[in-house]
Amino acid sequence: MEIRSAVSVLLMVCISYVRLTTATVSGVYRDNGVDRTERTAEFSGRDKREMQHEILTLLGLHHRPKPAGHSTTDYSAPRFMLNLYNSITSDGGIVDDGNRPQFPRNVTIENEIEPTEGSDVIMSFVNHAKKIKHLRRQRDRTFYFDFSEITPKETVARAELRLYKEKAGKWKKHKFQVQIYMIQQGDNPENYQIVTESNLTVRANYQGWLTFNLTNAASHWTYSPTTNMGLFMKIIFLKKNRDVKPEKFGIVGRKGPEYKQPFMVGYFRSTPELHVRKTRAAVRRRMKESAYANDDEEEQYSYTKALRRTPRRAPRQWPCQRRTLYMKFRDLGWQNWIIAPDGFKAFYCDGECSFPLGAHMNATNHAIIQTLVHLMTPYKAPSPGCAPTKLGSQSVLYFDHNYNVVLKRFPDMIVKSCGCH
Repeated sequence: MEIRSAVSVLLMVCISYVRLTTATVSGVYRDNGVDRTERTAEFSGRDKREMQHEILTLLGLHHRPKPAGHSTTDYSAPRFMLNLYNSITSDGGIVDDGNRPQFPRNVTIENEIEPTEGSDVIMSFVNHAKKIKHLRRQRDRTFYFDFSEITPKETVARAELRLYKEKAGKWKKHKFQVQIYMIQQGDNPENYQIVTESNLTVRANYQGWLTFNLTNAASHWTYSPTTNMGLFMKIIFLKKNRDVKPEKFGIVGRKGPEYKQPFMVGYFRSTPELHVRKTRAAVRRRMKESAYANDDEEEQYSYTKALRRTPRRAPRQWPCQRRTLYMKFRDLGWQNWIIAPDGFKAFYCDGECSFPLGAHMNATNHAIIQTLVHLMTPYKAPSPGCAPTKLGSQSVLYFDHNYNVVLKRFPDMIVKSCGCH
């Protein structure tokens, strides 16, 4: 039975490159058949590049992100995202989810969680107001978050602006209203108008993160990126009905600590495009090219050496079971943009489905019947195959090229159990 899922394609990619190896370090580790996990035979730079490309395609990425500047988790947005990642995953980024994905919605830096359903991508956005000409004059009142990487196929479930506020002892317990406006184009290119997006009433002596609902603005920017002119903030002293400067009220701006900088978070629902057909075709093409390539002496020598270094596996005798298959991102040269995990255990299913089928083999009724038929008349039916019976999700936290941080859940990437089918 063919498993039409991401994990089947991942196994095709990994196994094909294990077979076609030549000269550099591999990022794939698997069982050697004697209760040990070892690095697979090494492969060339070309194989490594092709493997990187196929895995990026699997992950729904068109190219390898190259974040501008120094990638660090010291800033508020990456810290928030790493905190959220740790709160929803177990060791190695594995998500113990059911049929419907769930992501926490409102996780502050202090780790307060309010759950929500349906989001499979969470993305933080860094404030780029300093790069936008019409926003530079009032940079502590303006914000610009780049939504160019978001496609209309991704529905905005929720979006939030997060600002950190220090205590403003001058006004003690007086109330203020923090008003967030969406900037829109006016009648001509030189004119702009502001439209109310979100308000929050806050006491002057409050200290902590303020969260503003910007779902409406994010939806506009997703479906029509050219309408994104940024955001504008006003702070009104309610008792006297007058505007005050953000820094006087304690709002941390561009000169404040890195871990208190403003940022935006978007929660999205999307259908990951795994490009399964494309990936399978690429694997078949690579195997065909290898089979019919000219026998260059140097390549032939390297391949022969690799074979000699690789222990020969004994004939498969163990029953159907889950075995280790580990992909290490550092060995692929991706440690500068993938924040977590260091790698992931995809696992794979291997072993015999022979009579009698024990309860631990998770055999289907059809597999039991097929086994009996194969036992009596082998030429009429093949033996059942060992395949995944339950798949899990894998979360990956990474920087994009705009220094935004993305937390993405990839369904059906982890084999959780195996059985005879």
